Amino acid sequence: MQSKQRGWGPGNGSLRSTHSGEHMTISPGRSARMTFTASARRVLAVSAGKAARTGIRRLGRGNGTAIPGLLTMAIDPSVLAGLIAEIPRGCVLVTGSNGKGTTCRLLAQVMRDAGLRPVLNTEGSNQRSGLATTMVAHSAVTGHLRRDAQSIGLFEVDEGSLPEIVRHVGNPSAVVITNIFRDQLDRYFEPAYIKALLERTLRRLPADTTLVLNADDPRVANLASDLRNPRLYFGMEDTELGRDGADPTSDFPRCPRCRSELVYSCVFYAHLGHWACTSCGLTRPEPQVKISKIELVGPSSTRLQVVTEAADTVLELPLPGLYNAYNALAAVAAATQSQLPDRCVSAIERVTAGSYRMERIEVAGHEVYLALAKNANGYTEVLRAVLGDRQPKRMLLGLNDNPGKQPDTSWIWDVDFDGLTGLVPAPVLAGNRAADLAVRLKYAGWLGAGDDPQVVIEPDPVRAFQAALAATPAGQPLWVVSTSVVLYALRRWLRQQGYVRELWQEQRQLERARRRRKVGASR
Repeated sequence: MQSKQRGWGPGNGSLRSTHSGEHMTISPGRSARMTFTASARRVLAVSAGKAARTGIRRLGRGNGTAIPGLLTMAIDPSVLAGLIAEIPRGCVLVTGSNGKGTTCRLLAQVMRDAGLRPVLNTEGSNQRSGLATTMVAHSAVTGHLRRDAQSIGLFEVDEGSLPEIVRHVGNPSAVVITNIFRDQLDRYFEPAYIKALLERTLRRLPADTTLVLNADDPRVANLASDLRNPRLYFGMEDTELGRDGADPTSDFPRCPRCRSELVYSCVFYAHLGHWACTSCGLTRPEPQVKISKIELVGPSSTRLQVVTEAADTVLELPLPGLYNAYNALAAVAAATQSQLPDRCVSAIERVTAGSYRMERIEVAGHEVYLALAKNANGYTEVLRAVLGDRQPKRMLLGLNDNPGKQPDTSWIWDVDFDGLTGLVPAPVLAGNRAADLAVRLKYAGWLGAGDDPQVVIEPDPVRAFQAALAATPAGQPLWVVSTSVVLYALRRWLRQQGYVRELWQEQRQLERARRRRKVGASR
């Protein structure tokens, strides 16, 4: 199915708006059209948000990604919608259970190579307050966005917050949906709830918003199938790394049309694969953007051959695993929808890992990798990416509950530890549910009988990390795979020890490096 294209002209690399005037460069008269009271409220709201953000960061109280936005919206509830409407080239929303942050990071690099300047919620605060903070950061003290004809919104959006965000965005050029997994059951219940939530939200979009969908996820591929919106599908064609049978982490979704059992000719992971319904005949849609060949190059990179209707490109993705291959594929699909020049797709090769997304840190002569794993599918795929070469690795595994937010950790029994037995000698376990993780690993065959001296159970993240680092042979890397609270505590300690900076400081350093490269290239 051909996707209706919106965005920028293809061909010689020049970018021109093909919108029908709905996102025009902000005219000098915009502020004059606001009433004096509304304008004053907007100025006060943006100024207060900026002050809060600066104060939080200077006091070392974090990245200041949520509170400034909350304060700004308390003063002016219309501020988010008003500022987003001022982005000259509109915006793209990226949502889904897993991979949305990395997809945004990859797509942003492609956009920059195409001459655009994405307005991006870089610190991962993907709910309404986080987006408001992002817009405040890009605004001038006048209460309006700084004038930049090449700016475009690129927002990572929590799947449960998408309905609220869409009310403020109004007219996104595209909505990218990566996947729907069982995730955060205390917030979102079963995947069917999220699927229904997304469908209701898509029905409120303008008819010309393109839906960029994962063809390999039956929950995503058939979302709101009666809508006339243009659709662009992405999917994996190379079946070399697929499974013939079901993946242990699959929750076996039913046919989205008749609710019968689906059959798979190939499963890549969880329920993603080449699927069909033998009862009603519904099948996986043919993707317009696909991976024709994939090679997992050790625990830190992936080689992809990505095919679109206009180009065939080999990419050396500096991120591991099938799940990151899907993230890159989603980014290329969104770039294709936006008609960004094909040559810019190779910018993906220069992307560095985001915070907690296989983030690499040098500590006491060791490479340390931090990887967030927040649900069964994420935990499984991170472990498979690291251990896919079947070579033993030193690892710290973390598990915590988060009372009031994520109290349930029963999903750990759905993680495919069993297929990785024998590859992690002497694991160190951290978090307030470390003992529960030890029980799960014992049933998976990772631990010996009785009190195994080769496993360390240390709830405190810092002491666990120190123990794991001390046990790692000189020159070998240490992999830390965990849920959020353990990683946050560990990274805070690493920052106090001088090994890393605050996320906002690292982001500022990246921006400065980009500007230096741009100046150097222009010379």
